Amino acid sequence: MTSPISFPDWVPPWAQLLLLILGIMLALAFALMPFSVFGLKSRLEAVEARLDEIQGEIRALALRLPEAPRRAAFDDPPPIPPAAWAVDATPRRPIGAPARVEPRIKRDS
Repeated sequence: MTSPISFPDWVPPWAQLLLLILGIMLALAFALMPFSVFGLKSRLEAVEARLDEIQGEIRALALRLPEAPRRAAFDDPPPIPPAAWAVDATPRRPIGAPARVEPRIKRDS
């Protein structure tokens, strides 16, 4: 009999068969076992109950808080006069840049 799993030569055939049967039974037990046996269902229920408690505490704290204003009360900024909208025609130079020096032209008069 050839086994799909390779065992050392010193393992007798009956031990190989026994290990194979135990492995198949263990795999079937895990496949057919409901999640509640593992404790997953009880853990999920505990987490859900704790979440409900936390939501209740948040609601209670929210009821105790003073009523917050719905909109922040800020004054409107002062309007910008239309004269400030006009673009100044004088060229600006960056801070720290040397001033532009105009060459002097000598005129004969």
